[in-house]
Amino acid sequence: MNAYCQPVKKILILLLPWLLPVPAAAQAMGVGTASFLDYPVSAHVAALGGVNAAFYGSESGFQVLNPALLTQSAVKTVHLNYSFYLARTGYGSGSYSMALSENDFLGAGFQFAHYGEVDGYDTDGTPLGRYTAQDFALSASYARLLNRYFSIGVTLKPALSHYADYNYFSLGADMGIQFTDTAHCLAVGLTVRNFGGRIAGSEQLAMASRWMPVHLNLGFVKRFRKAPFALHFTLQDLQKWKYDYAVSGVESDGRVKAGLAFARKIVLGVDVVPRNDRFFLALSYNFDRGLSLQNPYVLSVAGLSLGGGVRLQAFHFGLGVSFFGKSAVTTHLTLSMDIDHLNKKKL
Repeated sequence: MNAYCQPVKKILILLLPWLLPVPAAAQAMGVGTASFLDYPVSAHVAALGGVNAAFYGSESGFQVLNPALLTQSAVKTVHLNYSFYLARTGYGSGSYSMALSENDFLGAGFQFAHYGEVDGYDTDGTPLGRYTAQDFALSASYARLLNRYFSIGVTLKPALSHYADYNYFSLGADMGIQFTDTAHCLAVGLTVRNFGGRIAGSEQLAMASRWMPVHLNLGFVKRFRKAPFALHFTLQDLQKWKYDYAVSGVESDGRVKAGLAFARKIVLGVDVVPRNDRFFLALSYNFDRGLSLQNPYVLSVAGLSLGGGVRLQAFHFGLGVSFFGKSAVTTHLTLSMDIDHLNKKKL
C-alpha cells in the first residue's frame, strides 16, 4: 500500500456527498432509541475518548466506529470487550472479521448493555416484583478496498431493547470512508453512525425520540516513522451545532456560543505505539464530556481517558479508564485473538 498522496481535490470530491445531506436530517434526530450503541467497544477506543473515525494500524475494534476500517483489521480476529460501570451495571461487545478476497472484507458482531435490577411498586406502594433493563444488538459489516488509498464500508445493526414490561426493536446503519497514505503515515476517516430508529415495539414506552442518535464524525491520525507516536484529532457530532444548555460559570444566558460549541466537537488523543504494534499507551481528552460534566468550583477530571495494552503472541490485552467525574469512572477490559496466528502455531 506504499504510495504517494493523490490530489486533495479527489479527496474532497469523495467526501462532499457525505457532508451535504446528513446534517439537516440528523439535526432533527434527538437522543433516544438504542443510545447504548455509542458506548466504547474496546479499551483502546475508550482510552482515545470513546469517539474515533480514523485509525492507522491493524487493531480490531475500531471497525465498529467506522466500517471502512475492516480493510485494516480483517485477519480472522475475535474481539471481546467488557466495561464496568456504576452500581453493578455494565456493557460489552464482541466482533469477528475476515477477508473474503484481496479487496472485500466481512465482519460480524454484537453489543449489549445491562442496567441492573430495581424493585417495582404501584401508586399505592404495593410491590410488583423486580424489573430489569437491558439492550442487545447484532451487526453485519461489509467493506471494500477501492484502491491503495481509499476504502468504504457499511454496517447493518438490528437492536432489541427490554425495559421492565416494555420491548422495542430498532434498525440502524453505519457508513464510513477511510483515506490512508502509508507513505506519509496519515489516515483520514469520515463516518455516519446510527442512521435509523425504532420500527416496532411497545407504544406506551415514552422516548425522547424514536430515532437513533445519529453521529457524523471526522477523524485524522498522524504517525511518525522515527518516533513511536500517533496523534489523533477527531471532530464529533458535526451534524449538531446548536446547544440549548450551558456550563455553569461559563455561560449565563442558557445558550452555548459558537466558539464553545466548536470546542465541544474536539477529541484530542495521543498514542505511544511502536512500529510492530506490540503495545500501546494512550491518553485523550473529550472536550464535550469535560465541558458538560465539569464542576466550576472543583478541579474536575471529567473528559480525561487513558489506557494501555500489550500483544502476546496471538492474544492482545487492553485496559482503559474513562473519567466522568471524581466518583464516576468506567473501566474497560479487552481481549483480542488472532485466529490465523493460532492456526499457524498448531501447524
